[in-house]
Amino acid sequence: MPTDQYVDVDGIKTRYWSVGAVGSPILLIHGAGGSADYWYRNIFTLAQQHQVYALDWVGSGKSDKPAATYTYDDLTQFVAQFMDAVSLSSANMVATSGGGIIAMKLASRSPHRVQKLVLSGSAGLGKELGFGMRLSAIPGIGEALNRPSRSTAKFLIRQCAYDSKAFLTDEFVDLVERNLPLEVLQFQLRTFRTSANFWGMKPEFLSSIRDSLPKIKAPTLVLWGKQDQITPVGGSEVAVNEIPDVKLHLFDKCGHWVYLEHTDAFNQLVLEFLRD
Repeated sequence: MPTDQYVDVDGIKTRYWSVGAVGSPILLIHGAGGSADYWYRNIFTLAQQHQVYALDWVGSGKSDKPAATYTYDDLTQFVAQFMDAVSLSSANMVATSGGGIIAMKLASRSPHRVQKLVLSGSAGLGKELGFGMRLSAIPGIGEALNRPSRSTAKFLIRQCAYDSKAFLTDEFVDLVERNLPLEVLQFQLRTFRTSANFWGMKPEFLSSIRDSLPKIKAPTLVLWGKQDQITPVGGSEVAVNEIPDVKLHLFDKCGHWVYLEHTDAFNQLVLEFLRD
C-alpha cells in the first residue's frame, strides 16, 4: 500500500495517497463505504504513466467522520476543496459507484477541473438499487442492517462481486471490514437517505443528475459489469445517451467492482483512454 498522507480540507483531516511523478494527474474517487484502499490493484499501474491521487472522502476510511449529514452536493464541494488543498487545478477523474455521482457533478459544474472522466458502475444514473440498499433506506431497518461485523463485510462482497468466492479471502474481508466501522456506516447511511428511499433513487435526485449530463465537456469512458447488482447495467445507457463525448465498455461475468474483478483490462482501458 502507498504511504498515508493527510491534509486539512475545510477542517476535515483527510487521508490520501499520492503515487507517480510523471504525466497528467488522476484523481481516484471511491464509492460509499469505500476508501483509497480499494484502489490497491490499480494505483501503481496507473502511476507508471500518471501522477495519481486517491483520497478518503469525508466520512470514509481514515478521514474524519463528522456527525453532520452530507448530501452529494456537499461531497462534491469537499472533493473540489481537496483538489485545492493538494494544488490540483484540474485532473483526470476515475470514479466508481457513489464516487461517480461526485465526479459527474463536478464535471458538469466545473468543466475546467475535469480533463477526462472515467465512470465505473456509477450510481445516480438509474432508479434501480440492490434490495439490501433499498432496505437500508428504511429508518430502523437500515440501522439494524448496517452493523460493523465480519458477516456484514462478507454480505457486501457477495452483493458486489460476480465471483464472490474469489474475494472471500481473509485478506480482502479484512480490507472491507476495516472500512466499515460504525461511524462510517452511520455517515454513509445519512448521505444515502438524502438521495434514495425504499423504491430506489429519488426521482428528483436522478433528474438533477440527468439534467447535468449534457453539460459534461470532458471526454468520458463508461465501464460497467453486466451482472452488477448494486447499480444495474441499465445506468450505462443513460450515460451513453446523455453525455456528449462518451465511450462504453461492458464486462461480462462482472459485478460492481470492475476495477477489482477485471483489473488488468480495467487498467489498460483507462491508460489507453487517457493516452488518446
